[in-house]
Amino acid sequence: AARVSLDRILDFFDETTPMQEDSHGAPLNLNRGDVQFENVSFAYHPDKPVLQDITLRVNGGETVALVGHNGAGKTTLINQLLRFLTPDSGRITIDGQNIQDVQIHSLRRLIGVVTQETILFSGSIGENIRYGRPDATDEEVMEAARVANVHEFIAGLPDGLMTDVGERGQRLSGGQLQRIALARAVLSNPPILILDEATSAVDAESELLIQEALGRVVRGRTTFVIAHRVSTVRRADRIVVMEHGRIVEIGTHECLIENNGRYRQLFTEQLFGSPDRSVSVV
Repeated sequence: AARVSLDRILDFFDETTPMQEDSHGAPLNLNRGDVQFENVSFAYHPDKPVLQDITLRVNGGETVALVGHNGAGKTTLINQLLRFLTPDSGRITIDGQNIQDVQIHSLRRLIGVVTQETILFSGSIGENIRYGRPDATDEEVMEAARVANVHEFIAGLPDGLMTDVGERGQRLSGGQLQRIALARAVLSNPPILILDEATSAVDAESELLIQEALGRVVRGRTTFVIAHRVSTVRRADRIVVMEHGRIVEIGTHECLIENNGRYRQLFTEQLFGSPDRSVSVV
C-alpha cells in the first residue's frame, strides 16, 4: 500500500510543473487593504468555466460574504486571491498592486485563513495558537484566545495553555478547534482575513460562541466570509451571491431579501426547505 501511494506521489511530481515566482517581484505594500477583482475568469478545463468575468471591489475593513450552492465558484475565487490558482484572464489587485507581480510570501503573510477543516498539530494549545507568531507571550496568546471566545475553556483546563491537543486536535470538540484556529488568526494579526465555512461543522451552541468571536475578529480587517448558513453571513457589510461562476446579486441581507431574488430563495430554502414560502426581513 505504501509503495502504491509513493508511486502516485512520484507520478504527480513528474506531471506537475511547480509555480515559478518572478525573482524581480516587489514586496506587497499594504495601505488600506482594498481588494479588487477585475474581469477575472478561470477554468480547470477549457470548455468548463468556473469563474466568468468576475468584477468586485472590496474596500479596506469591509466584510463581504460569498454565498451560493456548491460549485458556484466561491472557494475558487478566493484561491485566486491567495495565488493558489492563476486567473485565465483579468487581474486581482490589493491597494492597486497586481498580486501576480508581488512576492508570494509578502502576499500570504498579510492574509489569515480559517477553514472548515481546522488543522492543529500534535502539541499544546499554546503552541498551536502561536503557530503564526512563535515569539508571542502567554499574555498575548490568552488575549487572542479571549477575542476568539476560547479563553474560558483554556483557563478551566488543569494544564491551561500547556494542554496537549492530541494528533490533529482529536482531544477537542469541533467548536473548540475552530475557536483555537480563530485565536491563531487573531494572534498573527493579518489585515486580510478569509473565513471559509468556519462554522459549518459545529453545533448550535458552538456556532453562537464562534459568531460572537467573529464579531470581534473582523473589526478593522478586510474580511471574506464563505458560508452556506445565513446566520453566518447576514451581518456582513455586503453579501455577494454567486451562481455558475458569476455574480448574480450584491447587497445587504435586508435589501436582498426585499429584492426577492436568488438570495431570498437560498434564505427560504434554509428556513423551510423550499424556495416558495413567504418570509419577512428579520
